[in-house]
Amino acid sequence: MNRHASRSRVVAVAVLAFALACSETTENTPTSPLAGLSQSTAKDSMGVPVPGNPSNTSPGIVKGTVLGPSAPGSGGDTLATAPKVANVVVTAYPVTGGTAGAPTLGPQAASVTTGADGKFTLPSLNAGSYVVTFTPPASSVYSGVWVTGHISAASAAYPWWVVLPKKP
Repeated sequence: MNRHASRSRVVAVAVLAFALACSETTENTPTSPLAGLSQSTAKDSMGVPVPGNPSNTSPGIVKGTVLGPSAPGSGGDTLATAPKVANVVVTAYPVTGGTAGAPTLGPQAASVTTGADGKFTLPSLNAGSYVVTFTPPASSVYSGVWVTGHISAASAAYPWWVVLPKKP
């Protein structure tokens, strides 16, 4: 075999190895729905952090409002003083295991987008523990978060509110 053919074969093998490595890292690596989001807490309309009552086994819906932080001196983050955040994608995933800080998630159960008033309503979901992600548009001044909560028939009685932090 001549030197040119040998060199061409080595280059072809190196290119093939690089292509395979790239395809494995980009196509076969699952992306967590929690990637890029920080853990936060949702509060219900009574100001109580959810998760709710895990003993309630009836299906339910979740309604709520997504807010940005209130301006300094305005009395804190409340439904009355905080800016409402539009076009936030709100997605629910059932918790199938893991820990509170690193839950294992099932497939997406529901997804909606907040209106101009920051409000959302997830459709009826089977009772259970869920991770709900709040992802603002990439152009937003806010960062996304995820929260955990138990969804049941009682969930609709106390709408959630979630405050998104500002990007650094």
